[in-house]
Amino acid sequence: MGIVERRERLRNQVRSDIVKTAKEIAREEGWTAVSIRKIAEVIEYSPPILYEYFESKDKLLEAIRVEGFDFLQAEFIKIKTHFRNPEKQLSEVARCIWVFSVENPEIFQVMFNLEGAYCDSKRVYSHAMNIRDNPVWEMIAVLRPKSGEMVTKTYYEWWCLTYGFISITMTTQPRYAFAQAEPIYMEGVRRFIKSIM
Repeated sequence: MGIVERRERLRNQVRSDIVKTAKEIAREEGWTAVSIRKIAEVIEYSPPILYEYFESKDKLLEAIRVEGFDFLQAEFIKIKTHFRNPEKQLSEVARCIWVFSVENPEIFQVMFNLEGAYCDSKRVYSHAMNIRDNPVWEMIAVLRPKSGEMVTKTYYEWWCLTYGFISITMTTQPRYAFAQAEPIYMEGVRRFIKSIM
């Protein structure tokens, strides 16, 4: 391995450590406790070195937001490939979003500016909601083969239902109540799917 490859690998490792540490601090203490200085202390680097990777906390949060949406997008593609029935596909997508939010609350908080994880960038939302090659939009299009405009409207409603329900639950309910909220969420999803057929 050459010097250039070794440097690149080290750079990627440090970047990964910064993101991982930010998420760990957020999980334990909340996003308001996360700062470049605190991350630097934990990974034993000086703050100026961290600023070479992320020029601000906002840029760090944007990277975490991208990670969350990219992960879910990959899962949605797997679901679309694995299940043939679009009703089942959408139901599994909804379940996937729920499980992700419960298992990775600190990432979900960044994705939707919850619990002090405010990120100013809207770029990631535009990319995540883009209908081009979007597996969830395609699932809805199969159930509602009307004009593209109606499918897009329904897709937006889907976002509001799934991500909105979870965001409200996360910000208004104690953690132990999530188990009771999941069946309500899934019932709402089932009703929504039936309403668009």
